[in-house]
Amino acid sequence: MNINLYDVLSVIGKEVTIEASIENLLEDFQGEQLELHTKQPFAVVMKSVEKNVVSVDCDVTIVAKRSCSRCLEDVMCIYDLHIHRIVNIEKKEAYTDDASESDEISYIEDCTLDIDRLVLDELFTMIPMNVLCKEDCKGICKVCGTNLNKSTCNCDQTVPDPRMAVFSDIFNQFKEV
Repeated sequence: MNINLYDVLSVIGKEVTIEASIENLLEDFQGEQLELHTKQPFAVVMKSVEKNVVSVDCDVTIVAKRSCSRCLEDVMCIYDLHIHRIVNIEKKEAYTDDASESDEISYIEDCTLDIDRLVLDELFTMIPMNVLCKEDCKGICKVCGTNLNKSTCNCDQTVPDPRMAVFSDIFNQFKEV
């Protein structure tokens, strides 16, 4: 969703609230395809702080469909985000409460605020790299690919100690003779 900021920037101190939502946004995160949407619409509050500077605030709950890192089953994750940015349109910089550090902004172009990109930028800074369907997830069998949470398999699950590889090579040489 794109919001034109010309109306907000026209008068210093002017505040505008817009209701926004994210509907079935597909995004790539570290090679994983995320399906994102909001539980309910959220309010985006924009206020002109000074000339060409606007503050953007919103609280949003994102629901992301992710894959378990061990068994690859779908997991629904809920992320609560509080976004507060002070954006200088002219310099293309954004600040949080600590004005000593600025970010490059990818969510504003030509006085148009891209809400989806703003939320994604914030989400990607806090989302964990890996997610599990449950704490004691058993994963999948390395040999046959069976989901070990749902059933068991009769595959050999022994993992050889790499420190013993030299001895295993010696034994394999004697078996060949």
